[in-house]
Amino acid sequence: MAKQIEFQIVDHGCDGEQYFPGCGVSFTHWTDVVTGIGNSAREAGEDAFEQLAMTLPITTELPVAALADAVRELSDTLTVTEDDSDEWHHYVSIRWRVTEGK
Repeated sequence: MAKQIEFQIVDHGCDGEQYFPGCGVSFTHWTDVVTGIGNSAREAGEDAFEQLAMTLPITTELPVAALADAVRELSDTLTVTEDDSDEWHHYVSIRWRVTEGK
């Protein structure tokens, strides 16, 4: 059986570093989560995707094309500008779990 990855992308929007509550998997069916930051939703999503890629076991062959496409579909409109504080970021989380495919 081939392994599959199920995922959820959570666009938290902008928040300050001191106030962002984080994102978890407690009381959900997801097993893992990563959160990225950036100046836009897409930039934050790409940061989270890179973290996810480093988190997955090297031997795992997972079809992540759908996840990569979903990240590319996030808005590239800047939500954080030079006028904003250095502690102000756009946050995007990716929750996922690996399942046995058919």
